[in-house]
Amino acid sequence: MTRTNRPHAVSRLAALCLAVAFTGCIGAPESELEQASVTTKTKADELRIDINRHAIAYDFAGSNSLVHSAAGDERLVFVVESLPGAVTVLDRVFGHQLSALPAPPVGWLLPFAVRVPREGRVVVLDSGGFPSPTVPTVARIYEYDYTFNRITRRFNATLVRTISFAGLPIVFTEDFDILPNGAYVVSESIIGAIWHVAPNGTITPALFPDSLNPGEGIPALGPCTFTPVDIGGIPFSTAGNFAPGIGAMANRNGQLYFGSTCRGGISRIPIASLTDPTRTPQQRAADIVTVTAKPAGIAQESLHGLAFNRWDANDNRLYTSDSMQRRLIRINTTTGAREVLTSDTKMFDFPVGLQFLPPVEGLTPLVVASDQEYRLAALNPLITTDLLQPPWVIAKVYILP
Repeated sequence: MTRTNRPHAVSRLAALCLAVAFTGCIGAPESELEQASVTTKTKADELRIDINRHAIAYDFAGSNSLVHSAAGDERLVFVVESLPGAVTVLDRVFGHQLSALPAPPVGWLLPFAVRVPREGRVVVLDSGGFPSPTVPTVARIYEYDYTFNRITRRFNATLVRTISFAGLPIVFTEDFDILPNGAYVVSESIIGAIWHVAPNGTITPALFPDSLNPGEGIPALGPCTFTPVDIGGIPFSTAGNFAPGIGAMANRNGQLYFGSTCRGGISRIPIASLTDPTRTPQQRAADIVTVTAKPAGIAQESLHGLAFNRWDANDNRLYTSDSMQRRLIRINTTTGAREVLTSDTKMFDFPVGLQFLPPVEGLTPLVVASDQEYRLAALNPLITTDLLQPPWVIAKVYILP
C-alpha cells in the first residue's frame, strides 16, 4: 500500500486557510465566498482546498487503497481501507501514516466502519465480506485498546474483545453506532433490521421483521428497487438494481437517526424503543418517524455517513455525506431543513463515512472518507471497466460559525 504524503505543505496551507477564514472571510460578501474555491499545486501532488461561508475543507490525506470510514482522537486518525483490508493510523495534524491496527486472528475480511469512543479505545465493524449466495458472511465488532507515545511516535494496540454475529440471520452489516450506555446498534441493510449489542456483549434484535419474505419487511428499514442515476457523467446502478435498506446511523438526545438507500432521507426512532420489552422487534418499528424525506425530483438518494458533534451540546444538527450528489450537508433535526456545507466533487467523490474529531485548540473538524464506488466495475454493472481516480481522499472539514 502506498500513501500520498505531503505533511508540511498541508499543515502550512491548512493553517493559512483557517487564518484567512476566521479573520477575513467571515465578513466577506457571499458572492466572494462562493468563488473562494482554491486549488494549489505542491511538489508531491495536488492539494485541494474548498472555502465557502459554511466550511473550510481540504484533502487531508490520500490512499491508494479504497477507504470507507475514518474517526480519531486528539492525536490520531484511524482510516478503514476496506479493500484489500486494513485499518491504518495517521497523524492527525500531518496526515502521514504512523502505523496500523494489528489484524484480528481471522484477518480483516471487510472492515467497514470505525468509531473512537474515547482516547485509547477504537472499535471496528468488520462486515465479514460482501453478500454472497454461497458463502455466509459473519460480521464482527472488534474492540482495541491502544497507546501512542508522543515523544517516540510509537503506536501499540491490543485486541481486547471480539463480538461475533455468527449464527444470526444477517446478510450484510452496513454501519454501527455506540449508544451513551456503551451498547452498540448495528444496521443490517439487506434484510432491513437493527441489532442491539448490550454492554456485556449480548446480541438481540432491536428492529427485525416478522417475515423474511420479499415485501413483508419493515418499510422504513427494508430494501427495494434501485433507480439508475448519472453521477458526474457516469451511469450508476447496483447489481440487480437492488437498493439496500437501512445504512448509516448516529444518535443524539435519546434518538437514533438513520439513512436508507432505498428510501433516501433520514428517519429516527427513540433509543428506548429498541429494547422495549412490551413489544416485538417488528412492533417497535411503529415509533419510526421521518426527519427529512428524499427531495422531489431526485431519483435516488443515499445519505451514507451520519454524525453529530458530540463535543458541542448546542449543535443538534445532523451532518451527513450526500454520496450521489458528492457533497456534505447538514440537517435541522427539528424542521428537516437541509443546507449544503461543501461540494467539491473531487475531494468528495462519493463520500461515505464521516466523524467529528475531538477539539484541539478549540477546533473540532470532520474527517470524511470517499470510496468512489460508482467508479468500480465490480460494484457498478453499468460500466465495463474501472474508472477509479486514485488516491482515495480523506478530507478534513472545519465548520464555520
